[in-house]
Amino acid sequence: MLSLPPDWMNWTSPTLIFLGSIILLLISLTIWDMRKPGWARQGLLPIETTRGDRFFMGLLMTGALFCLWLYLVGPTAVWAVLLLGALSIIGTINFF
Repeated sequence: MLSLPPDWMNWTSPTLIFLGSIILLLISLTIWDMRKPGWARQGLLPIETTRGDRFFMGLLMTGALFCLWLYLVGPTAVWAVLLLGALSIIGTINFF
């Protein structure tokens, strides 16, 4: 029998807030694209990307950089969160 939430995951309040915010952002991007369709454009990468593509790549890069930070520095994640937050804000301003 499937239990919700799964027992293998430590479902804390910050975890639920984080996953909920990602889900809300994806729903918001979907509604935004349905009301005002975006167009593909070329940014830093030599491929054409849409809003959703850039958001998804940003999520992947944030996760990869966070894992790299944990590997190189250790579990002092406060500075990684602040650094990645600043980079996300800068990237959002430059790409949107």
